[in-house]
Amino acid sequence: MVRNQYAVEMARIREFDRTKVLHKAIEVFWTHGFDSTNLLELLKEMGLSKSSLYDTFGDKKKLFEEAIDLYIKEIAFSKIEMLVNASSVKAGFQAFFAEQIRCCTDQKFPGGCFLVNTAISLNDVPPSLAKKIRKSVEKMHALFLSQIQKGQKAGEIPHVKDASALASAIIGTSMGMNVMARVNIQDVRTLEQMVETTMNSIFN
Repeated sequence: MVRNQYAVEMARIREFDRTKVLHKAIEVFWTHGFDSTNLLELLKEMGLSKSSLYDTFGDKKKLFEEAIDLYIKEIAFSKIEMLVNASSVKAGFQAFFAEQIRCCTDQKFPGGCFLVNTAISLNDVPPSLAKKIRKSVEKMHALFLSQIQKGQKAGEIPHVKDASALASAIIGTSMGMNVMARVNIQDVRTLEQMVETTMNSIFN
């Protein structure tokens, strides 16, 4: 019994440590990208030995995949919740973009969006990672499309507008916002203007 309790406690500690070092990995990958991140820098920032990294995560590619998954779970998902749980479709997109601006200009982050920064440099990542990123973008397009169609049924968005094209435009704006924020993290007004233009194209 005592040994079982000890095993449970050790598992909890290991899981906590795993999440903690994954956050460190996210910061490094987010700053430099997959291809430009070297193993020595990862080991230094994560506080792991080479053997510990390989024992825990497998290799750099698998570590990156876990970092992406954790980022989606903890940061990207919060924006999705705001989008789908709002009182109206328009309010949902307003909340989504407001959170987007907050996240991509937050001084504690390297700038832009970890997922988007990776998406614009797919030639620098292994094919399996590129496929994972493309799937994530496809899921976002499907989510935006669903919300736009919902808005059309509710009369918030004109039926004559191409819902799929609008979903693509939102993705384009979202990615563009993150690139602009990475160039100048202080330029919030430009991001707000990008959102205003996109919102007008959807709802007017």
